[in-house]
Amino acid sequence: MSSSLSPKVAAIAREIRSDSLEWKETDPYLLKLQRRKPEEYATKLSKLEDAYRTILETIGEDPTREGLVKTPHRAAKAMLSLNRGYTELPHDILNGAVFSVESDDMVIIRDIDLFSLCEHHLVPFHGKVHIGYIPKGKVLGLSKVARVAEMYSRRLQIQERLTREICTA
Repeated sequence: MSSSLSPKVAAIAREIRSDSLEWKETDPYLLKLQRRKPEEYATKLSKLEDAYRTILETIGEDPTREGLVKTPHRAAKAMLSLNRGYTELPHDILNGAVFSVESDDMVIIRDIDLFSLCEHHLVPFHGKVHIGYIPKGKVLGLSKVARVAEMYSRRLQIQERLTREICTA
């Protein structure tokens, strides 16, 4: 573990490494980050926890009261999970799932559920996306189309940019 970590971050990283956390992580992104880069995960978690504690104090709440003691930690984990798209790249998701075909019929994938956070207010928005394209000798695995849409939706977004990013991936 790096000696440049603050004592608080180092303690969180040790706790993550020891697997002694009372909660069990279920988000695959957070599990991956937690296992592969425990110091990075601990640093991000610590910064976000401090920020959420400050938010609670600023709105007039007591972050030490029983119902709020673990809220900064839970909110920090949620924010990391909701924005996991920043750590993913289309190339990694596609992973060679492009196949040669002799068809030029339109491919349409409908009703892909999306959830994102508005970049202006950090409030959630959700909807469905429909993606259609005409293959030019190549098709993409259908599940990969939905995963690329999910990746871009898991970043702070506006609907117009989200559409463009999915289209150009």
